[in-house]
Amino acid sequence: MNKKVVLVFAALMLVSGMAFGQSLSKDGMLINPGSINASAGLGYGWGWGIGLGGGAEFAIGKFMIAETLPFTYGAAGRVGIDFGFNYSALSVAALGTVHFCWGSLDLPEELAWLDNFDTYLGLGLQILPSLGLASIGGTSYFLNKNLAINFEGGLRGSYVGVLLKL
Repeated sequence: MNKKVVLVFAALMLVSGMAFGQSLSKDGMLINPGSINASAGLGYGWGWGIGLGGGAEFAIGKFMIAETLPFTYGAAGRVGIDFGFNYSALSVAALGTVHFCWGSLDLPEELAWLDNFDTYLGLGLQILPSLGLASIGGTSYFLNKNLAINFEGGLRGSYVGVLLKL
């Protein structure tokens, strides 16, 4: 099958899912306390090469801002590999994370497709290749309650991949 046909078919599936999908957020959250999440992605490494990234996260709890906006916090481990033109590099980090689900905003019906977006930030300690600060940030669009398309930047590159709630 032609690669263009496959790409167009995948794009149509994604757009139709976003346009006609139901809200998957529960109590204004997609990443609930107690959930374990795994992610993996392929992307563009910071060293002008191909990047591979992934990791796992445990959602520990939640807190509220202004008694209406719920946030989930957790602990994550991430690995990033950057394959450059004449080198490769590995980074490993332990991070604290915070998640926000757009479904908690009580948006108008025309914007209901935003309910399935979860945006997150992480800050922590990079262990390899040297000791230092590490950060990540990204957004996930949930296709169902356990599977999301993930866009993340941070450790050794920017990635497009999948997130799976275990």
